Amino acid sequence: MSWTRPFLVTTFVSIALSAACVADDVEDTGAESGANTTSPTTAAPTTAAPTTADADATADSGNDDSSVELGCAAGAIGETTDGASDPLMMTWGASCTTDADCVALIGDPAAVCDTMAVIYEMPGGYCTKPCSLPDLETQAVLDDPQCDPAGGVACIGSMGTFERCGIVCTDDMQCNRDGYICRQLPLIAQPDDPRLCLMPDCCQETCAEE
Repeated sequence: MSWTRPFLVTTFVSIALSAACVADDVEDTGAESGANTTSPTTAAPTTAAPTTADADATADSGNDDSSVELGCAAGAIGETTDGASDPLMMTWGASCTTDADCVALIGDPAAVCDTMAVIYEMPGGYCTKPCSLPDLETQAVLDDPQCDPAGGVACIGSMGTFERCGIVCTDDMQCNRDGYICRQLPLIAQPDDPRLCLMPDCCQETCAEE
């Protein structure tokens, strides 16, 4: 019959095209399936760069607020500069809150924690010990055994007003506490009197700044 060959050819082409379409559909589905089953990527966590405010907060957290306690005494500069730098305020003149602190540091049951030197505030407390000057004309007795039998500690002040033991200094660098400088006793000192590590003049009555 004359239509048999064309019919077979047409049928074969149709089958081939159908198979090709099915294959394309399978490939497209597999691609889509593969895209959907791929494990999602996790974005790496990001850390925001520190701001100026953050840096300031960090710096502030390390502060001990000593400038608030010291008030006007913070950054005080004394008068002498002979180069001595050995720290003198490790025991005598050390910071304290109670007499017991000073007894432990100095090793003398008569040691006290002073917060005032007559009319001057001693910021952060000051370990010392009462002593007695021999007369009104004497304002310093070096190596006074009342202060330390081994020597090295002076009794300085004014008889009946302020008499305390302390180590004589010659340079500010020896006063290893903020707010203290190497100086003579305010108001009463004579030109040749020795110096101690003491508060600056601005601490009269209080070191607090208004």
